[in-house]
Amino acid sequence: MFSDLQMTIESGQFHHWEKKDGLYALVNGKEAFFLMDGELIKGDEDDFLRFIDGHRDYDKVRKMVEASEDLKDLAPYLSLRILRQRPWEAIVSYILSANNNLLRIRRSVLDLSKTYGTFLGSVDELCAYDLPAPHVLATRSKEDLRALGAGYRDRYLIGAATMVAEGDFDLEAPFAMDYDEAKKYVMKLPGVGPKVADCILLFGYGKGDAFPVDTWVEKSMARFGNFSSRKAMSRYGMERFGDDAGYIQQLLFLSEREKRNL
Repeated sequence: MFSDLQMTIESGQFHHWEKKDGLYALVNGKEAFFLMDGELIKGDEDDFLRFIDGHRDYDKVRKMVEASEDLKDLAPYLSLRILRQRPWEAIVSYILSANNNLLRIRRSVLDLSKTYGTFLGSVDELCAYDLPAPHVLATRSKEDLRALGAGYRDRYLIGAATMVAEGDFDLEAPFAMDYDEAKKYVMKLPGVGPKVADCILLFGYGKGDAFPVDTWVEKSMARFGNFSSRKAMSRYGMERFGDDAGYIQQLLFLSEREKRNL
């Protein structure tokens, strides 16, 4: 029923997953999903549909990609979906993403969850744990988090967790804000600059007009012309693609990484 999700799960947009012998364990907030051969074998189906953006019609943007000369090479990636992550999930993952690679980010997310999170369920010895809640993470030391691979980001995670736990950052507030207001608000969190903020807004708050620019997307933007900065690239993506900007960004990201066999 949920076939062709491997590309989406392993695309780099989401980090709280583990795979063993073809079985996937995915965690989004307090929700755990176990997937085998395209079938959801454990987990709430309605929650899973929401998580994989199952109610969105992707036909319009896919047709636009196929019809655009400077985008049609992205057609092999059009089975991709945007995963709708819980805000705290996205905040922790993308604070960890700064100057990091996908394997290390995912390992840190899993280690944080197994060490300080809550057990959510298991299938065939593959266990799922949620991320530690803000009030739990706020009590850990830098040494605790550094031992789990957080590196210098330890202080950012503790700082963000403390802001949420003490009510200085409302996890729900950005949903009601427009993109510009939400970006300013999210950047109040320690360790969150413009690119990380865009990732949090796209994946954690459903702001489809966000267009994060990292090293891979920056390389791919040459197809559209010359740009003076990453900020200019992001603005171009937002203005040209509107609410589909984040989806196009993910296609560009996947394409560029595959060119380099990463």
